[in-house]
Amino acid sequence: MNDILIIIAIPFAISFVLSLLITQRMRIISYNGYLYLRQSKDDILGMEMGGLSLFPIMLISMCITVALPHMLNMEELRQQVEPTTMRILQIIVGGAFLYLMGVKDDFHGTSSLNKFLILFLAAVMFPASGLWINNLYGLFGIHEIPVWLGMPLTLFVAIYLTELPSITDSPDGVTTGTGTLLVVLFLLLSIYGNHALSTIIASATIGVTLPFTLCKKFDKRWEKTLMGSSGNYILGYILSYLAIGLTRQCGGRLPEEAVMVCIGITFVPALDAVRVLKSRIIENRGILTPDKNQMQHRLIRTGMPEKFIPWTITLIILAFTALNLVSMYFGLGKTLTLFIDLIAWGICVFVIDWCITRHEAAYAHEQWNKEYGREAWEANIPKDTLEKKIRNFGTMGLSSDMLSGDTQEFIADGMSGFGRVTKRILDFVASACCLILFAPLFLLCYILIKLDDGGPAIYKQERIGRFGRPFQIYKFRSMRVDAEAAGPALSHANGQTDPRLTRIGGWLRAHHLDELPQLWNVFIGDMAFIGYRPERKFYIDQIMEHDPRYAFLYQIRPGVTSYATLNYGYTDTMEKMLRRLELDLYYLKNRSWWFDCKVLFLTFVSIIFGKKF
Repeated sequence: MNDILIIIAIPFAISFVLSLLITQRMRIISYNGYLYLRQSKDDILGMEMGGLSLFPIMLISMCITVALPHMLNMEELRQQVEPTTMRILQIIVGGAFLYLMGVKDDFHGTSSLNKFLILFLAAVMFPASGLWINNLYGLFGIHEIPVWLGMPLTLFVAIYLTELPSITDSPDGVTTGTGTLLVVLFLLLSIYGNHALSTIIASATIGVTLPFTLCKKFDKRWEKTLMGSSGNYILGYILSYLAIGLTRQCGGRLPEEAVMVCIGITFVPALDAVRVLKSRIIENRGILTPDKNQMQHRLIRTGMPEKFIPWTITLIILAFTALNLVSMYFGLGKTLTLFIDLIAWGICVFVIDWCITRHEAAYAHEQWNKEYGREAWEANIPKDTLEKKIRNFGTMGLSSDMLSGDTQEFIADGMSGFGRVTKRILDFVASACCLILFAPLFLLCYILIKLDDGGPAIYKQERIGRFGRPFQIYKFRSMRVDAEAAGPALSHANGQTDPRLTRIGGWLRAHHLDELPQLWNVFIGDMAFIGYRPERKFYIDQIMEHDPRYAFLYQIRPGVTSYATLNYGYTDTMEKMLRRLELDLYYLKNRSWWFDCKVLFLTFVSIIFGKKF
């Protein structure tokens, strides 16, 4: 017990004291390729870096702690620390690579290729020191894994976790607090497993990041100070070492179930990083471009007071860690626990998105004057019929002319708020299960399309969805690559006589397999299983000229199938579009669980009996 207290207290104390003495006096600013020491009266605006001292302080405290048992003749502690020599060299060499690269990145910037090469070199230090993932302990039914698979997996995990703080960091630099929490949780796991080196490294890291976090919290001069690449990459490297190192201890000093605790600790930031990367790719921005799309900023958009946000993120991370502990205690199995984690994460993201929508709808925080949102609710609606719409969705998108109109009656969504939330949760769960279940069918369709004409298998097109927002709809390509070279065109009646169809495309459309990729649209929330079929803005503009009530459909998500589709199928004339609109508006007004079940049942019956629509 005394040995554990020593390797916790000494590195923490050394790091904490040195951080107080050095970090607060090293508020360095990178501006136009020059470094400045921040003084109280400086007016220089640039990137303030507070992480330059993190790695040197960690090395000092870690090396002193490792050398201490030899200096004081503490034999028992020396026997615990001595076998970790290669691991210490790994941290020093890998950390030195990342620290030098981080300093250069903060000072002059570094290309993505150079970053990846340095990350790869640092990750190679794991298998080079004999530390690599060699067992999944029953996760996905896999136990021991061979070297040729374990080492690449280790490299991937190490690179991803090392990059994690840089991905999830934002202009306010609050990620350091989250990283400190993760290290604290790993420290507790290290103490439980009596793992000396992990305990020393975690304690040293907490000692140097805690003062930085406290300064940002309580000192206004530090509000704009970031950890910087020199600090973020070291923090990420420490997290990767703790995660991989403690995972390797499972089945030995730690029970096998501890692997799910390691996953639970990093689950929230790791999945949030995936979401952030996805949004940057969709918006055609650099994947390492700073933005305000991280979890803390999304919580701000829900209307939550900023002082509660760090505590909320802390509670979410602790909740996932506790969820895995409880699952392991009741013997639910590792694969089932991971599946539960994914469902819980999906619900968490959905709730945050729903709160954002409600908050921004109520207070008009979104930029509804963009190209597709400006006319989102354009229709002549009398004042007395706007009350429910304004109460439920706010006044965004309503022009002054609409407030004095008297020709159209507002058609409100017939489904209750609880029904909408429950519908979205079930859509998410069902789409996730279908994506897994139909994965072999996805692969078959992909191969058939490629063999047919060699063109791209997935076709995406911009459609207009809920609140008039554009989104990309996905389908298996059923037409020739140059099908719309002459401009937008509607499919022929029933879609089967269209000369633009490929051979495989006709078969896919006849069996409605071309719609399978829309399961992804349902999964991410662009669509629902039941709604109205989304159209392109090119045709919406034409419909709106004849009947502006189309705008009322923007209250709900478009669907993979719809009540109108069952009756009219493909529409190739404006007359059919307007008839379909009447049925879509009828569905909107009378939307309910029973109505959705009826549409879903009739859709399956139609597909089984070969109805073309």
